[in-house]
Amino acid sequence: MGIDINFLRMTPRDLERRDIIQRLLRRQLTAKTAALQLKISVRHAKRLKAKVKQRGLAALLHARRGTPSPNRLPERERKQINALLHEKYYDFGPTFVAEKLKELHRIDRDPKTVRAIMVAEGLWKPRTNKRKAEHRQWRLRRAPSGELIQFDGSYEHWFEERGGEICLLAAIDDATGNIVNARFDSDEGVMPVFGFWK
Repeated sequence: MGIDINFLRMTPRDLERRDIIQRLLRRQLTAKTAALQLKISVRHAKRLKAKVKQRGLAALLHARRGTPSPNRLPERERKQINALLHEKYYDFGPTFVAEKLKELHRIDRDPKTVRAIMVAEGLWKPRTNKRKAEHRQWRLRRAPSGELIQFDGSYEHWFEERGGEICLLAAIDDATGNIVNARFDSDEGVMPVFGFWK
């Protein structure tokens, strides 16, 4: 008894689908239950059942599985790109290589295609996992009072509708968190800031 080639090409999901459809054919399941288990419509479950009855379990596999993509890069062009990569562009990035191939060699390929070739040739290492952003640590406060005074201006409607938007200029001691000086002014321009610090 030989091994079914289609069985070897099946993924775990395909095997589960096969088992459910076989149980549907043996009338151990209703079409509705099979559809729920497969997460498909009842109509599609019935279509799969009919296909398997007609063509066997191979009908559950996509007809093009295992065949090369029709959009695949021609082998001759792939070899040409490989040769150029190893000869001239082994230390370039994929986007720059794609630009040079187009500009100097009349090979117009997407940088993603070039990247895939470079990865296959070991000339480019894809980022496998994104590095987690380091937790932003708060800066420690300065120890002595007066060493660092933080200053900023904040535009708000401080007096509700009386007076419109006004700028609050404020200076805070970094060590203690105390307000050193604060005042309202029209803006955060040079003259108001000079007047504030004077």
